[in-house]
Amino acid sequence: MRQETRVKLKNVLLSFKRSIVEVPYSIEELERAYPFHSLLFPGEALKAFKKQRTVVTKMGQQLIPELAKIIAEDQYVEVRRNYEIVGQLDTAKVEVIDNIVNELRMGRRKPNHQKEIQEILAAKDGGRREVRVIADLFIGDFKPGPLFLEFKSPRPNLDVCAESKRKMLLFQALFENKNPQAYLALYYNPFYPEKYNHSITKQIMDMNEEVLIGEDVWNKLGGKGTYDELLRIIEEVREEILEK
Repeated sequence: MRQETRVKLKNVLLSFKRSIVEVPYSIEELERAYPFHSLLFPGEALKAFKKQRTVVTKMGQQLIPELAKIIAEDQYVEVRRNYEIVGQLDTAKVEVIDNIVNELRMGRRKPNHQKEIQEILAAKDGGRREVRVIADLFIGDFKPGPLFLEFKSPRPNLDVCAESKRKMLLFQALFENKNPQAYLALYYNPFYPEKYNHSITKQIMDMNEEVLIGEDVWNKLGGKGTYDELLRIIEEVREEILEK
């Protein structure tokens, strides 16, 4: 990883930390709002609980995609955040994608990425339809083919997971001749040190072909060792904050 990239990552992490404001509620107000939580999180711990909920949301929407973009730019040129992709697809392909996602939602089929792609590419009726998808992170010059990442919290609900699957399949249909790569990117594993085991994700996604978790997300973008380097940078930032 280039020194310039390390500096950018540190600056983003520091800026994010400074953007987190204190909870604007007293302990008494929080105890009234969260009476059952106060059994487990007494006093200042209840404030930390309230703060954590806000921080996690902001982290997933802002911090993680920006860190991913910076890491990707260390290796690639065509890197875009919130990138809108518009194209024309055969209407039969769109219908097959919708059917696959609906059947997965209802438990009528099990996820199988290769089989799904074969079904989609084989569909054809001659009609055309415009489709639009937005990539949380898009890398046009990724090897072995254009990369589409959909960042989500590690326990997505059924609606979120199904919509992510639909976007990923549409992307792969649009780029069918360019060996497209599409993944649901879960930036940490809440089950660690155990294996990731969220039933909804496993119901919708082919875990071996469509999901990146924790370390694999960062190493996919920056190469082997990227995750360990990111951990070192986070530790450096933590030490700088503590020294002030």
